[in-house]
This record gives sequence, C-alpha cells and structure tokens, in this order.
Amino acid sequence: MAPGAPQQPQKSQSQANDKNAGLPKILRIGIIQGGKIVEERLVRKRETVTIGQSVKNTFVVPASNALTRSFPIFELTAQGYALNFTEGMDGRIAFDTNVSPVTLAQLRAKAVKRGEMFHVLLSDRARGKVVFGDVTVLFQFVAPPPVQPRPQLPPSVRGSFTQGLDWFMIGIVAVSVFGHLGFVIYLRSVDFPRKPDIEEIPDRFVQMIVPKKKEEPKVEKKVDPNEAKKLADAQKAKDEAKKKAKADAEAKKNEPAKVRDPEAEARAAAERRARLAAEVSKMGVLKLLGSKGNDGAGGVSDLLRNGDPGGNADKVFESVGGVSTAGSGDGAGLRSKGAGGAGVAKGIGGLRATGPGDVSSGERGAEKVPRGKMSDVSKVEVDGSLSPDVVVATIRRNKGAIIACYERALKRNPNLSGKVELQFTISSIGKVTRADVGEDTLGDDEVKNCMTGIVKTWRFPAPSGGDVQFAYPFIFQSSK
Repeated sequence: MAPGAPQQPQKSQSQANDKNAGLPKILRIGIIQGGKIVEERLVRKRETVTIGQSVKNTFVVPASNALTRSFPIFELTAQGYALNFTEGMDGRIAFDTNVSPVTLAQLRAKAVKRGEMFHVLLSDRARGKVVFGDVTVLFQFVAPPPVQPRPQLPPSVRGSFTQGLDWFMIGIVAVSVFGHLGFVIYLRSVDFPRKPDIEEIPDRFVQMIVPKKKEEPKVEKKVDPNEAKKLADAQKAKDEAKKKAKADAEAKKNEPAKVRDPEAEARAAAERRARLAAEVSKMGVLKLLGSKGNDGAGGVSDLLRNGDPGGNADKVFESVGGVSTAGSGDGAGLRSKGAGGAGVAKGIGGLRATGPGDVSSGERGAEKVPRGKMSDVSKVEVDGSLSPDVVVATIRRNKGAIIACYERALKRNPNLSGKVELQFTISSIGKVTRADVGEDTLGDDEVKNCMTGIVKTWRFPAPSGGDVQFAYPFIFQSSK
C-alpha cells in the first residue's frame, strides 16, 4: 500500500468534524435496568423524547408504578430541551461542568409545576440521571458525531448485474419473442382473399348464381253471388242478435226490482221435491225398496223388522221360480212363480228358510271375538351368564303382545294352533340384537314376523359376560 493512502480517511474525518462543529448538541441517553445497560442511543433528530410501556415511545420499558404508558421525559421547547419529572422520581442533575449536581427534590422548588409534573429547562452542557423504580435514565449533551458512510465492497467482490443472469434462458426467451413477433408481422402483411360483395360481382355472374324467381300466375277468385249473400245475411243476423242482447240487458237493468213471494217459492220447492221423489221411485231397485208392505210400511221395513235375518238367502229362494215386484193393489212383497206360471203374492214378513232345522230371522247376536292363550314354560335354554329366571320373568311380563299377534291370526283361521320356538341374542347392554324362529308347527308367517318384531323391542338386564343366547318355546291354542 502507498504511504499516502492512510491520510485520506484522516482528511475526511477532520472535514466531517469541522462540518459538525457549528451544529447544536444532541442527547445521548442510556437506559439501565436491573443493574444492566439495556439500551443506549444518540437522538440526532431534535424532538420530544418519551418513555413508557407503549411501543410508540422513543424508549420502551416494562411496567413501572412511576410511569404511565407514555411520559415525555425530555420535552423539546423553543428555548431547548426541558426535563419533566414527578414526585415519585429521584435523581441528580448537573447544569454545567463546573457546577455541582443537585437532586430532583431540590429542583422541585425552582421547577414549574404542570399538574403532577415538574418542568425544568436544561442547557446544552447539562448531564445527570433520573431514577424511577428499577429503571435509571442517564443523559448528557454531546456534539453530533459524523455519520459513518455505509460500507461498500469493492467492485471485484460485489460483481455486476449481468453476472447473476441465466444467459441460456435469456436466449430462449429472446428467440421466442422474435419468432412470435415475426409471425405476427407476416400475418399482417399477407393479403388474404375476402368474400366479395354482391354489388362487386358482374351482372352476368349474378344471374348465373342467383336463380330468377318464377312469377306465379295470378288467379282471380270467383265469388259466388249466393255465397256472398249468405255471408252478408249471417253477418247481419249476428249484428242484430248483438243489438237485441244489448237492448235486453239495458231493459233488464232498468226494470224495478221484483218483490219476493215466500209462499210461492215454498210451493215451487215442494212441487220440485215431489216430482223428484216420483222419478226416483221408478228407478230399478229403488222401486222395490220404496214399495209398501202389509202394514203400510216399506218392503225393506218388513224384512228387517226383527233384526238382521239369520237365514241363508240362497235356501230361501231355492223353491222360488221367479221374483217380481208386486203391484200396489196386491200389497208390497215378493211374488213367486211356479212351474205353471201362476204365482201367489207373499209378504216379506212370512219369508222363512226350510231345511233340516228351520232357521228363522232371530234376534241380533253379539259378535264373537276369537281368543287365544299361550301355554307357560318354566324352563328356558340360556347360553351365557344371564339368569334363566330373569329371562322368563321378562317374557311373562310382555307376553300380552305375543298373544295379540296370535289372536289376529285366529280371525283368519279359527283352528290355528301350534308351537313357535324363538331364539334370542341379548347384547352386553340388554338389547335384543337378533330374533330368529327355530322350531315352527304353527305355520303362519304373519304371526312369526309379528313375534320377532315385538321381541326386538324388549329390554333385558345387562349380562355380565357379554352376549347371551337363549331359546324359548311359545305354544298357542284357541280358547273356546
């Protein structure tokens, strides 16, 4: 290295010091917490310095009883910096290098009080410390040091912009761009043929392309005088009908309201009901049903006088050659015709069935409901830890629903009886998870489906050793 090379920085440093000599001094502040310096800073920009818990402060310190979220400890005024402190703070301030420092307690008498805050102006030669809690703020005014230039690497180390480029990829992109650009220029320069307009085509070619429309001969429609007259008469009649309907509507609108006659309306209604009754009585079976019997009542009334006839109607009419409706002079009833064709009018009330035991139209009897019963079984086969007595007790408690399934089947087949063995599986929570039919002598699918559906709704005590399987026979027979 040349002997004169180190002199250049010294010259720059002296020039920087001369340049900064006329500038005002700046604050140098250090923050000590817990006996350790946590932050030191030169406040080059002349502005109010705040300290507190908020992140917007110049210096951020943890929570302290002596501070708020933001406290302006060094306030910038027109005369310079001023120190702000409260009664909870302690410290010592020296306003000049030749003056002994004073405490904050001594400064309270000379300071300007602003609410709970004391305000004291500082000179550019002041220094001192402010203590609050475990935080100590050290400050002094110093000449601003020159700004250190940003270190830069030599060009050989920094390299250039072109050294970081991928030239192979740049070449591919350049070829692609120039190729697409040339293709677009070629397409714009090519004179593509366009579809000519019809006006640009010569007439001789137009006649060859576009065929001439054949003019259809005009045919004059001949109108028949008679048809024309009929149409005119129909239109005239239609117009006259419209005028007449309009005149009738106007006349009806201008007519005074008619006075109602309740007696006439009642007579008309009675006549209409009588006419309808006469027409209905002549219709087929209604004529027979509406005919009068021996005592003046209807024929059906004679038939059903003593209740629903218990005889067999087929046997009653076995010996009857024919049945017709008796006239009003013969009395209501049925007329039977024999082989000879002659008949005698018989009242419906005397109609009886003949046979081995005469059956008459007796009194109405009560309807018999088929009843069923289930034989009780004291033993049951159980494969598991559940007690058979518990299983039998649960089945007996719910056997009414099983008997109901059997009684519904008795209505279809009164002679139904037999045995159905159901095989159950009880889960560890006491729920029936499976119900199948084993032995079956009843032979009725509806009963079996009903029984398995009901059994799956039963709940048993929870077995201690897991799932339990058992079989129970149900023996059904009808009760007379």
